[in-house]
This record gives sequence, C-alpha cells and structure tokens, in this order.
Amino acid sequence: MTALHMRLARIDDAPAVSRLSLRVVRRWIAPEQPAAAVMLLEEGLRTSVIRQKIEAGQRFHLAFVGDALAAVAAVRDDSHVFQLFVGTRYQGQGIARKLWDRLRRDCMRRAGTRVFTLNAAPGAVPVYLHMGFALDHDPARGRSKIVSVPMRYRLAGAA
Repeated sequence: MTALHMRLARIDDAPAVSRLSLRVVRRWIAPEQPAAAVMLLEEGLRTSVIRQKIEAGQRFHLAFVGDALAAVAAVRDDSHVFQLFVGTRYQGQGIARKLWDRLRRDCMRRAGTRVFTLNAAPGAVPVYLHMGFALDHDPARGRSKIVSVPMRYRLAGAA
C-alpha cells in the first residue's frame, strides 16, 4: 500500500467526502435498510450538507492513499462519531483503526473526551467491537428510521 496520510477536511473536500461516503453506504449499508432510511442517509451525505457540517465546525478526518481519498471519520460535539467509512478497495488494511485513533486523540486533546458514541451499521458491529467499542444498552439513546446498533467507547477510568 502507498503511504497513508491523514488530515482534517477543508470545505473544498466536501464533494470527495460525499462521493466516498455515498459509495460505501450504497454498497454496505443500504441493503439492510428500509427505503425511508436510505433516503435519510443519502440526504445527509450530499455535498452541500457535508460542506455545511464542515463550516459548522464538525470535524472530518480524512485518510489518503497517495492522492486518493480512502476513508473518512467525522465527529460532532467531540464525542459522537457519525461517519467512519473506508472505501471498499481499502478495507481490511487497518485504515479504520488508524483514522479512529487519530479522531479519538484529537477529541481527547481538544475537549478531554473520555466517552464516545456511535450508531453502527449492523454489518460493522464486529469492526467496532474489535476497536474497543461495546454495545450501548442505554434506553435514553434515541432510535430513528435508520437501522443501527448504538455503541459506546469508554477510555479507562471514564464514568
């Protein structure tokens, strides 16, 4: 694999983030979702929406192999991971772990974050378990039309 490099997204990265995210969602997530959920997912991945999120301060960490965008991990409120997508051709190479480590360290540095949440696609649960997440059975976590599995990551000693 060509050298991996990572950086934060800029506004002009929104089209590439949208393309990668939509490809991953359509290939790996949409088949297990009802039609209404697919529409919600795709709406949230439009270039204009990604651009607005970046402008609003949500942090999108990008991983590149050479010049190609290979993966994206995005977080809001320095604690809720709402995207962690690796392009199909780059899966199984440890990129998700490296991007998660970068995002986690960034949030810890910026906000002292000790607990992270995410809503995993059912097929991605084993990947997140392998990265140290656990199933989150907190009834306060809201449900939506999107079929997902609430998960939580706690740093050692976090309440």
